[in-house]
Amino acid sequence: MSLPKSTLGLFNDKLIAFFQDLYDSYPEERDIKAAIEALQGAKKINPRLILDMFIEHVRKPLREDILSENDTNVIDYAKKIISTSYNEMLSALMIFDKHWPDMSDANRKAIWNYLKVLVILSEKVRA
Repeated sequence: MSLPKSTLGLFNDKLIAFFQDLYDSYPEERDIKAAIEALQGAKKINPRLILDMFIEHVRKPLREDILSENDTNVIDYAKKIISTSYNEMLSALMIFDKHWPDMSDANRKAIWNYLKVLVILSEKVRA
């Protein structure tokens, strides 16, 4: 009998699944594949680091925009932050800048759903 996953474990699994779905949809984006590998490695070594990066680079600056599905603000933030720094989280934000205009409504909805769940899980871990 296995123990139930911690909220941190659920968060990390959901984030990696999100990146995997992005990569499956956009296999030409090698940064996403590299991010998946980095996240999987970090999950084994320091799973809290993944949460901290998400909070710092996604939840803090974009929480309200994600929950209200404000793609304009997310795209503006993605453009600004991608031009000045790099970390694994940014390859997901790059999707907003690069692919959002041509993305199907179904893919957009899936991305918003992932991001909302990740925001909520990250808040539960920190509670």
